[in-house]
Amino acid sequence: MTINTTNEARPDAGSDPAIEPSLPGQIEPGLEVPPASLEPDLESRIKLRRAELIAQLRELRTDRRIEARDAGEKLRARLSDLAHVLKWGVVDDWTSVGYKVKHRLEQWLAESRGQSSAQGGAARITQS
Repeated sequence: MTINTTNEARPDAGSDPAIEPSLPGQIEPGLEVPPASLEPDLESRIKLRRAELIAQLRELRTDRRIEARDAGEKLRARLSDLAHVLKWGVVDDWTSVGYKVKHRLEQWLAESRGQSSAQGGAARITQS
């Protein structure tokens, strides 16, 4: 028996369709990847908004005006509200969050967006 050690393909060897790679643009049925949501999930939006509010709070701590102190107190209250919702609503992990807690967190996001835009407007008025 002879063993061929060259890298040349044997002329009598055929290709097996089971091990042939599929074409680059061709996806086999059942292997499709669902498209990623364009909107980030609730957890990432909450974490991002919380980080934004903490950054605003740090900026306000250096400001000695009464308006800045009041805005800082409102931000601390908003962050405290979030902490309570997360403490009682997110027990094991974010996948176990129920509808009521999700609704409350969505409401918190909307309220915190409205509050920050109102504070931003007030800060611009006092600065001019």
